[in-house]
Amino acid sequence: MLGLTVITFGVYAAFWWYFVNREMRDLGRARNTRDLGDSPGLSTLAITLGGYLVVPAIWTFVTTCKRIQRAQRLTDRDDVLSGGIVVALMIFTLGLGVHVYMQSELNKVWQSDEIQAAQNRAVVRPPPATATADLDRIAKLAGLRASGALTDAEYEVEKDKVLNPSYS
Repeated sequence: MLGLTVITFGVYAAFWWYFVNREMRDLGRARNTRDLGDSPGLSTLAITLGGYLVVPAIWTFVTTCKRIQRAQRLTDRDDVLSGGIVVALMIFTLGLGVHVYMQSELNKVWQSDEIQAAQNRAVVRPPPATATADLDRIAKLAGLRASGALTDAEYEVEKDKVLNPSYS
């Protein structure tokens, strides 16, 4: 991110700011909450052109940090973006390290969200009907073998036919 920002003379940073705020807005919509913002374009305008007035840039910076914290809480993250670390990075890295830290914290949000989505999809499904029919067929063959109607060799051949249809 830092390299692209330097190479593009800051243009990439504006795109990054927009997409960060848009992704949080989309997460908020998916979770039926407006706490994650609703206007990424306005946030981008505030950080770029609003930077000349200083106050809008500071305001959108603070509110975006708060949105990241809310997104972390919304995805059940225990560790949230630290305002103290943001201020320290702003001072000691002249603001360059802040974006890296913010992206790192957002990556944790997306990972948590993916894990939650995967857990929601992990529903126990019954085996396919063919698998159930195959198990029933093998159980019947075992019963025939136990009663003496099939020899062990005949049982194995028939079982292999059930388990490996291409075997026959």
